[in-house]
Amino acid sequence: MTKRNIKLLSLTLLVCVATIANAESPDASPEAETLYFKALPYLDKIDEIDNEIFNIRDQLPNEEKFPEKKKEELINKLRTLAAEAVPLLKRSAADGNPAAQYRLARLAIGIEPREQAVGQVCSLLKSSLTQGFAPAGMQMISYCFDDVKTAEFRSLIDALPENTTSQSKYYPQPMLMPSCDRDSDSRRKNAIASLNEKAIRAELYMSLSTQISGQNLKQEKIRYLQKAANYGCRRAIERLKLIDDVRDVNVVP
Repeated sequence: MTKRNIKLLSLTLLVCVATIANAESPDASPEAETLYFKALPYLDKIDEIDNEIFNIRDQLPNEEKFPEKKKEELINKLRTLAAEAVPLLKRSAADGNPAAQYRLARLAIGIEPREQAVGQVCSLLKSSLTQGFAPAGMQMISYCFDDVKTAEFRSLIDALPENTTSQSKYYPQPMLMPSCDRDSDSRRKNAIASLNEKAIRAELYMSLSTQISGQNLKQEKIRYLQKAANYGCRRAIERLKLIDDVRDVNVVP
């Protein structure tokens, strides 16, 4: 793919994201769901290449640069796959599909300069999260720094249903370097893991608990830590045990 085509794809993607982010999201239609699943094979291949890039980087000796020929080869593959996925995701996202909105925003994050895309991307992620799609909240924590400081963001997280939802069909979803179970074989093998709905909810609550600071929000922090533990986050369970141990020490006469 030529540099001109890459630039054109980048511009097209940004326009897509801006147009959808500025529109009201209708209820997702069956056609929107079909379009998302047509895009999914391309997205899966993109995730595989992203993992390959991370693995090659991890194996490079200190200060050694990524092999230029291999880098160009992988980037060209990514751009080709994105060119197939973006039109499908654009139509699906515009029709209100929360998974398509999330994946379109995620592609924009990987392609567009942050200063150009952040407003539109975060609006798109917020639309997805408002429909109860948890991965969008997780992506906002790592990208939409102003949004996640607000009470409105925490309200959207709190509005997520307690049980798995009809959106389970959109899982697994990719997540970069999940932290709840760092010792599992799959986490050690790949930087980007495919997580089910329960695992992503655990990661979301754990990440949110680590974002909250200030003595006045201490109970809020523990509340999200407990929710992460309820969804099976090993790291949250260990941290809650540590908190309980400290409390027990403090009450000893």
